[in-house]
Amino acid sequence: MNSQFQARQIKQIWQRGVARRQFLKWGLGGVAAATAIAAGGFALLRRSPHDELPTPDWVTGLSAAEYHLFDRARVVLLPVEGTPLVDSEAVPVVANVQTTLSYLDPATRKELGAGLSLFDNVVVFSHGCRFVDLEDAQARALFDRWGEGSVLQRTLTTVIKQLVYSAYWQEPVTWPPTEFDGPVSEKWGLEYLGNAPMPQQPTIDVEQEQA
Repeated sequence: MNSQFQARQIKQIWQRGVARRQFLKWGLGGVAAATAIAAGGFALLRRSPHDELPTPDWVTGLSAAEYHLFDRARVVLLPVEGTPLVDSEAVPVVANVQTTLSYLDPATRKELGAGLSLFDNVVVFSHGCRFVDLEDAQARALFDRWGEGSVLQRTLTTVIKQLVYSAYWQEPVTWPPTEFDGPVSEKWGLEYLGNAPMPQQPTIDVEQEQA
């Protein structure tokens, strides 16, 4: 699955789950929550050791916080230790996520960026630290809870998971342990024709149809 196709999927998931009015209300709520944390004297909790870590030179389309979020999600969502699967450390997962996000239109990318920031920071209320600093079990439990939470929580969880999983499995090096030998569209040389158009409603006058 190429990055452009994946970006379209991500946009559709985001738009289905987060109507613009909902998002604006949610975004304002997130800003208010962050302000409340700072005003309450808990600003130190929002700091993370990750803030002091440098990002690789190739990180140009992600903020430093987004890079660390996806790098942490990579570890949490792809626990392959003890299995024949390829360690995600050996796969350019976050670089592939960056490529996918680069195909989003600016408005969607900005909204998603705000959502990712909220996902990282909102657990300060319940755990006293950001998502990137949660232990593996805590982080997986967070994904499980949000996966059954509000529409906004489910949408963010789905987007993050899909970005990470597709970024991992799109690399051919990950296929041999599952005995997958590649997309048949590539082996057979099938041309990608894009999304199929939606079925059109017949233009028959209702009165004629009833007659």
